[in-house]
Amino acid sequence: MERADTLPARYRTEILSPHSAFADDVVVIARSEGASVGCLVVTAPVDGRTGIKRLWVDPAMRGAGVASALVGCALNHAAQIGASPVALSVWSRRTGAIALYERLGFAVVDSWDARDGLVCMERA
Repeated sequence: MERADTLPARYRTEILSPHSAFADDVVVIARSEGASVGCLVVTAPVDGRTGIKRLWVDPAMRGAGVASALVGCALNHAAQIGASPVALSVWSRRTGAIALYERLGFAVVDSWDARDGLVCMERA
């Protein structure tokens, strides 16, 4: 595992000070039998648009619907606060994640991020 001090500043802050990094966001935790098995962050809306980031599921729980449930919670939250569209970005090598997002109604859109290999997606 990488040390926090070797990561880009945007990720280092999330690790070293998650309370500060996610102060305006909603962090959703999936639990099974008392253990945390997944998480994601729903960003605070900007101009009516909210985002999903940092989706993670315990490898032992992958394929059990945890990621779909987490994204569903994020979409419900966005609907409750009137945020639309919901946006996310994912590395192109994460083909399973891209397929999941497409199944959940996300579509690839023009990139808002210049990093090579990043796929930007939205759901209205």
